[in-house]
Amino acid sequence: MRFQAVKNKALMSLFLAGALVVPSSSAWARGAANAAAPAASALPAAPVPAAAPESQSLETLRIEQPKLGKFGKVKLVEEMPSRRKWIALSVAVHAAAAFDAYTTRQAIGRGAVEADPMMRPFANSPAIYVAIQVAPVLMDFAARRMQRSHNVFVRRMWWLPQSGGTAMYFFSGVHNLGVAGRP
Repeated sequence: MRFQAVKNKALMSLFLAGALVVPSSSAWARGAANAAAPAASALPAAPVPAAAPESQSLETLRIEQPKLGKFGKVKLVEEMPSRRKWIALSVAVHAAAAFDAYTTRQAIGRGAVEADPMMRPFANSPAIYVAIQVAPVLMDFAARRMQRSHNVFVRRMWWLPQSGGTAMYFFSGVHNLGVAGRP
C-alpha cells in the first residue's frame, strides 16, 4: 500500500475512535460543569449517569473521502524512468571517473602536473581513486531525485547529470592519455 493510503486509513481510524469516545466525554464535561455550580442545594448526593447516546454501528457511519490534490495523482509505470537505466548510467559515470583517475596517475608518473586544484592533493597517491568518486555519487543522487520530481520537465531530464559526468570524465581521461604520451 502507498504511504498516503495507509495514512488516510490511520486518520480515519483515529477519527472513528474519537467519535465513539467524544459523546461520553462530553456528558462527563456537562456533569463536571454542573458540579462546579455554586448552588449547593442543586447538587445531587451521588453522580447521576448521563443518558446513553444512541449507538450507531460502524457500518452506517459514512466518512467523506478526502479530496486528493496534486500529490494524489497516480503515475503510470510507463511515465516513470527505469531504475535499470539509472543503474547503467551510474556504472558508466563511475567507470569513466576511475578511467580518468587511472590516466591522471599515468600522466603524473610521466611528469605531467594535475591542473584541477581540488584533485591536486590526491594526484600523487592512490587516494585519487576514492576522491574522484565523490562527484559521481552526487550526480547519482541528483539524477535519482530528478526521476522522482513532480515537475515534468525535470523528471524527463533526469539522465543529464550522469550522462554529462560520463562525457566529462571520459574526455578528461582521453586528454590525460595524450598528455602522458608527450615527452
